[in-house]
Amino acid sequence: MAAKILTILCAALFSLLLTSPAEPLGPSYEFPEEKELESLVAEWEVQFEKDSAAESAQQLALSLQALGIIERQAGKPEEALAHLSRACELLSKYSPALLTDALEAKALTLQDLGQLEAAGEAFREILAQRIHTPSDPKLAATLDHLALNFLYRGRYPEVGPLLDRAEATAPPGDHDFRARVGSHRARLFHTLGSYARAENSASNALELSFKDPGLRLSLRSQLALSQFRLGKTDTARAATETIAKEARELFTEQPFHAVPYLNNHGALALAHGDAEAAANVFLEVLETLSKKSGTDHPSLITPLNNLGVALQTLGNYEAAADILARAADLQSRHFPPTHLSGIETRRNLARNALLSDSPDAKKLIQEVSNHSLMALDLLIREGSEKERLNFLGRFDLISLPCATGNPVIIADVLIASKARLLDAMLSAPEEKTTATWQHIQSTLTPGTAFIDTCRFTTTSVAPEETYGAILILPTGPPQWIPLGSDAELEKWLTAFHNRLAWLSHSLSEKENPGSAPALKLRPILRALYRGFWQPIAEKLPPGTEHIAFSPDSRLHFLPLAALLDSANSPLSSQHLQIATVTSARDLLNAAPQTALSAKPWSVLTLSQFPKSSAPANGDPLLSILSGLQPMPGTKKEAAIISAIAPRDSSFRTGSEATETSLRSASAPAVLHLGCHAFFMPGETSSANLPVDFDENADLLFSGGLVLYNGAKRSPDSPLISSADDLLFPEEIASLPLQGTRLVTLSSCESGAGTPVAGEGLLGLRRAFAIAGAREIAVALWPVADDSTPDFMDRFYRLAIASDRPAQALWQTQAEFLSEAAAEPEAYELAVLRYAPFVLSQNTPLQTGPTIEARKPFPVNPLLLIFGTLPIFLFLSARLFSHKKPT
Repeated sequence: MAAKILTILCAALFSLLLTSPAEPLGPSYEFPEEKELESLVAEWEVQFEKDSAAESAQQLALSLQALGIIERQAGKPEEALAHLSRACELLSKYSPALLTDALEAKALTLQDLGQLEAAGEAFREILAQRIHTPSDPKLAATLDHLALNFLYRGRYPEVGPLLDRAEATAPPGDHDFRARVGSHRARLFHTLGSYARAENSASNALELSFKDPGLRLSLRSQLALSQFRLGKTDTARAATETIAKEARELFTEQPFHAVPYLNNHGALALAHGDAEAAANVFLEVLETLSKKSGTDHPSLITPLNNLGVALQTLGNYEAAADILARAADLQSRHFPPTHLSGIETRRNLARNALLSDSPDAKKLIQEVSNHSLMALDLLIREGSEKERLNFLGRFDLISLPCATGNPVIIADVLIASKARLLDAMLSAPEEKTTATWQHIQSTLTPGTAFIDTCRFTTTSVAPEETYGAILILPTGPPQWIPLGSDAELEKWLTAFHNRLAWLSHSLSEKENPGSAPALKLRPILRALYRGFWQPIAEKLPPGTEHIAFSPDSRLHFLPLAALLDSANSPLSSQHLQIATVTSARDLLNAAPQTALSAKPWSVLTLSQFPKSSAPANGDPLLSILSGLQPMPGTKKEAAIISAIAPRDSSFRTGSEATETSLRSASAPAVLHLGCHAFFMPGETSSANLPVDFDENADLLFSGGLVLYNGAKRSPDSPLISSADDLLFPEEIASLPLQGTRLVTLSSCESGAGTPVAGEGLLGLRRAFAIAGAREIAVALWPVADDSTPDFMDRFYRLAIASDRPAQALWQTQAEFLSEAAAEPEAYELAVLRYAPFVLSQNTPLQTGPTIEARKPFPVNPLLLIFGTLPIFLFLSARLFSHKKPT
């Protein structure tokens, strides 16, 4: 009877394993006193020594197992491990069928002690046993335990699938377990920087009817922390203060269980500028944890890191360095270098070294940059697109290197990290990621240059978002060039677009332009030149004719060709070309193998199209579609291209210009699309926070192209359809364009998109590159329907003559802009019409002299009539003279 009772007791206590890692039980939970279990163990020890029988061994093992589980929950992991290890030894020899539960309790205890690798191996062994009996209710718990182990070890891509399996395996009515899985899922998303998904997971779990008060407190804390990261600071701080108070009251007897809630409370106090109060909280947390687990336990890492940041904020750099170094040392001994919290700790340590002018700053920055790139590599191989984008937003890879001002460090980090996600989607060769600035320099010839730009945050007491550039020339080391601030760039770009909008409206008979903006384009373009090009121009050697330029963030919207120097000379007239590339690694790609005229072209143009009569009812996309106007200029555009394009090129217009026809065509040498494009800028929770692509998933669908039936979209239309003639970036990326040399989007604002620092622009350009196009020409603002055909005529003639589209576009802009530069009003009109186009490429820099291509002779209808009249009269007379008389 006693043996049966003990077996039941062990089964009941096994439920405690669901509370990994030693999460607190609520005060209502009752379990046997340790003293009683210790007495039971002693009794069975005596019995086992007497007979060494299997029954005695089994009961001794179960007693040890029960005692170990209770000790683990009471915060005595060392004692628990000793008893559970003995239990496993006995069960392995005398009762293997009962081993799995004891081994799982031991694995959880190993995890509590920071022995994560050993714990993970044990969980794998346990899972291999339980997987043979899918009906085993403990299988779900093991899957959850292994998922959490992987989360602690930084093996992030493996966590989500394990949690999915755990949830699918658990009994439908086990709300406590499902809430716990939701908690762990929230931890995963929070770690990855996907705070909107973390908030959603915690909220959903809190809606379940579970009983564990400690788990509910944990979920509320996770929810508050996610809300804080999403910019909901007042709500989050009030919640964490309340939760910290409740935790102190709930865990009076076991204060170490209140640690996570106190730590979050301190983190929010620090974020609100109360560094002294935050430091006191973190000191309390460290004292509690040290008493429980000693001074070498990985649980100390987070409060040590937080305390270090608080001391750094207070200006106590020496103390902060000691604390952060201790946290980094614990990280290196317990976790892999790709662990994101470890990277955060090392970033704080490196920043502290910079602020204190420590000679170790350069070394520390190089170390954390290497670790950050390793973590990015891991997510590139196995993470989702949103997870990768959120990582870039949360884990700034470039600001610390920029703070050193060391050109070599900055250049190599930029080359290794910039646009890595795009490269992954292009299935780029892995060796490209290991390129250095010397590899980039080897692609440059005399008279060329490469300019790599970045947006970074200064390490000053009042951090500022600003820009810088790395200049690489054919010879010599890289040069670092500070540029203007992000605020300055935004100010001038806003003024620029306000003036363009007014100018465009003033030319339209249908719209009232309103009052003209005070600033005209000339002073705006000179200011943009001074802040974001002149510092570069001063470093360029005389005779630099060809430049590859890699923009970052808002620099994608810089109207480069139209910028004016102090003499009002357009930048497009000062160099033979400035070709845009996404990253330095593009220069290492193979040159295009297909000439522009080697294969037929595909041209789709729309001058008229049907529209829906249904009201938009506030839907932003339907509002845009309802306002689209006919594009009569595209008919002339198609006629001009037909005289230039190779034989057998296809021309589709009107009802033939559809998504289906676009997908069915084999990759043309040139794809020209004369249609409407749209862009809907998303609204984020705070301008000071990185974009969360889970909370703002619509940013991945914020732009697109409208073909023939696209404007007929109705309110109940699905977001994505393969036949609705509305192409979002995801659909464009799947077009069959492998082998297409050039895509030209003769569309308003086709160059718009969401800038992601360090990655590029999320928009149509990126989508067409993923589809396979090597060069993509887009427009940064609305194009003029009447003047674009002549611009395209000149661009294509120069491109075919040279097979250098980037230089052809730049030269076309130089010709149109330079002609108008002398007169302010004429230049404004020329900028509106000819400067919006920009061509980006993922090819090496293609160079050559000024392109020679004969301009088509302008035909005057009257001259044509009078010129051909004598010929007509002569032929008529000849015909008449040959008629026989009747």
